[in-house]
Parts: sequence; structure tokens; C-alpha cells
Amino acid sequence: MVIPAFDATEYDDVAFKDLELADAAVDGIRFRDCSFVRCNFSGATLARCRFSDCEFTDCNLSLARLTGSGFSGTAFTDCKLAGIDWTGAHWPAVQMAGALAFTRCALNDSSFFGLDLRELKLIDCRVIDVDFTEARCEDADFAGSDLCDSLFRKTRLARANFAGARNYRIDVFDNDIKRAKFALPEAVTLLDSLDIELEE
Repeated sequence: MVIPAFDATEYDDVAFKDLELADAAVDGIRFRDCSFVRCNFSGATLARCRFSDCEFTDCNLSLARLTGSGFSGTAFTDCKLAGIDWTGAHWPAVQMAGALAFTRCALNDSSFFGLDLRELKLIDCRVIDVDFTEARCEDADFAGSDLCDSLFRKTRLARANFAGARNYRIDVFDNDIKRAKFALPEAVTLLDSLDIELEE
């Protein structure tokens, strides 16, 4: 399916609005300093695209396939991003920190297994049943996010911020949480891995 909106292979500082790209195929396009507002990429295949310093606002990318596409300095605000396997994207051998930032987004049922997510921002998001196993999340910010049923196994969470986050389950023996920030009462769940009994 050819998308008339993308008749070039490179775009710089272009604002895209109200694009309807559900189940479409977008291949080999580079976007730099571009913005996407109210665009529908649900079920789309984004193959070998590059998004550098781009912003997505009120967009739907649920079930999108990120086949070999790369993201750097990309921010998502008020977006739906459920069911995305981020491991299918392009992750360079030398990954720049802070490649992704999400604010008030829904990322349910997604996977970041084994990825380099240093300085990731997940602010006030719904992050339900998301896999962070073996991911590098040093200095990540999960503030205000709902992390119900999300997996943290052998995840590097040093200096990560969980203040205001809720419903997380993190085994302190199976994850690196050195100097990570937690807040009460949610931080009490960290004791679950200690096999102790608490009395009020």
C-alpha cells in the first residue's frame, strides 16, 4: 500500500496531522525533527524507518510492527502503543541514552526484553504486562506509572525513579536496584522477595 503522504524518502521539520495509516506499510523513510499529531499507525508496519528527535502526540501505534526501524530522542505524548514488540526495532550497538520518552501513554502488553533503555522516561503511563526482562533501565523514570503485571527479571534499574509509580513487583535479589528511588506505601512491595511476614 503506497501512502501519498510519504512521497519522499527523507523529511526534516515536517508536521504530519490526522494521517490514516492503519495496517499500512511504511518502508525506508527517515524523519528528523518531525511531529505527528492524531495519526493512526495501528497495525502498520514501519520497516527500516528512522525517527530522530520526533514527537508523536495523540497517535495510535498499537500493534505496529517496528521492523528494523530506529528511534533516537523520540517523544510520545497521550499515545496508544499497546502490543508492540520493541525488540524488532533497530537498536545500534552503541545506543544513545534517552532514546525514548513516553508521557501519559498506554504501552500495555509490549516487550522491551534485553534492550538498552538507559534514561527511558515513562511518566504517568499505563505499563501493564510489559516485559523489561534483562533490559538496561539505569536512570529510567517510571514516575506516576501503573506497572501492574510488568516483568522485571535481571533488569538493571540502578538510579531508576519509581516515586509515584504503583503496582510494581520487583525482586530485590534478581534485579539491580542500587540507588533507585521508591516511595511509600508502594515500596513495601519490595519486601515480597524477602520471604518475611509483616504485621500491622
